[in-house]
Amino acid sequence: MKSVTSMRVRFGFQRAFTLIELMITVAIVAILAAIAFPAYSSYVAKSEIRSVQADLLALSLNFENRYQRTLVYPTLTSEQKANKAGIQGYFTGWTSSASNFEFKVEDSTSSTYKISAVGVSSSRQKDCTISLTHRNEREVSGCKYNPGSSWL
Repeated sequence: MKSVTSMRVRFGFQRAFTLIELMITVAIVAILAAIAFPAYSSYVAKSEIRSVQADLLALSLNFENRYQRTLVYPTLTSEQKANKAGIQGYFTGWTSSASNFEFKVEDSTSSTYKISAVGVSSSRQKDCTISLTHRNEREVSGCKYNPGSSWL
């Protein structure tokens, strides 16, 4: 009969994780993921809001640039006010980086303007409205991921 020692040498013992150790590891990873995912989701949503705010500022600069050259703000037609493509066509070179917001010119006269970005209904920003006027009045409303309602 062979001794236990000779069997260890001959077959060797392989080190491995037990099922309990693997289950504990998976549970720890699941807990960390449950904590990290909402924070990451909030971070992405806040960055979308910041991006839209930067786009509104860029669009506002186009209005101000036109005012500096002609001493009147541009007046857009109803179609241009209502759709993003019209705004981009009117201000060549201006493009939006936010695909989940629609940009609109709510008011546009020779002496005033108000531009806004409204979250599309299929996105996480669906009730979010961000606006900017010719007087640099900034407003954020309905954005659940921007509790302070602050601008840049």
